[in-house]
Amino acid sequence: MDRGSAPIPIKTYFALGPNALMLDIAGPCEVLRGANMVQNQWRYEVQFVSATPNAPTSLGYALENVAPLPEHIEPDAMVVVCGNASEMPGFANMPANQDTRSADTQLETWLRRTIASSHQLVTVCSGALHAARAGLFDGKHCTTHHKCLDELRAISQKIKVEENRLYVEDGHRFSSAGITSGIDLMLHIVGKRLGLAATAQIAQHMVVFNRRSGNEPQLSPFLQGRSHLHPTIHRIQDQVTTNPTKDWTVERLANEAHMSTRHFSRLFNKETGVTVPDYINGLRIAMAENMLKAQHVSIENLVDRLGYNSTRQFHRAWKQRHGKSPRQWQREQAVEA
Repeated sequence: MDRGSAPIPIKTYFALGPNALMLDIAGPCEVLRGANMVQNQWRYEVQFVSATPNAPTSLGYALENVAPLPEHIEPDAMVVVCGNASEMPGFANMPANQDTRSADTQLETWLRRTIASSHQLVTVCSGALHAARAGLFDGKHCTTHHKCLDELRAISQKIKVEENRLYVEDGHRFSSAGITSGIDLMLHIVGKRLGLAATAQIAQHMVVFNRRSGNEPQLSPFLQGRSHLHPTIHRIQDQVTTNPTKDWTVERLANEAHMSTRHFSRLFNKETGVTVPDYINGLRIAMAENMLKAQHVSIENLVDRLGYNSTRQFHRAWKQRHGKSPRQWQREQAVEA
């Protein structure tokens, strides 16, 4: 893409019900703001919509002059349905009343009428209940806050409810467990479009873990070893993260750090907890995982694209992380999906 080209817009609607959980709104929004900051190819255009112009929130403050629920939305738009403080058993400081129930009904009617199969639907926390009542999770795997799971099951027997999951992806339907997990889910969604390196930058800026999938709580290799405070090592890690496939050697990175090879190697290990080769391999294997999940690619092509000198070198690095062959891992991922 030319530097002078305008970014491609991604229209994103945050559908707010009454007593919306503020963090359900702010967390995912900050991820999208970060996505707009770290690259210029895509631009998330966020609009807040509601059945009422003044939308009360869980903190007692109302969002004013919110746009009405639109009659139509773009075919490729993303719609985020936030959780409702009134829906949280044992945690609802704002009990539902006639006004909130009416607004909920209007929101669910709008979802049922407006959301098509082409739209990305994202629910945060108890927002899954609104989508479920609109019939948008029928035949789909989804999750919600652990206190709302029974209610989600009761809405429809067609819904495949997942427990103990940070978030769930099923086609164009995405759902998260609760509150802060909306950040994890939005990082995952943004990562599918922008790549792991971009989401690592966003997560680092937000000082949060960048989780790789809904059932894998491990810290992403793009954030491992980043909890130290050494500015030079952070600068070197940023260089490697920006282009993990480059022919990085300890000697080259030591030169970039203006240190002797021996001193740099010891300092890197001390600050990050991993050796330089292990750090680089971790990033490359994470990229390989992404490629194998997304497409059928030959190992030879994968080796070239990741900057390994030989297939043997790649297999050695892969086995160190997974203990099985790339193809076996790929088949297992396909079964789990």
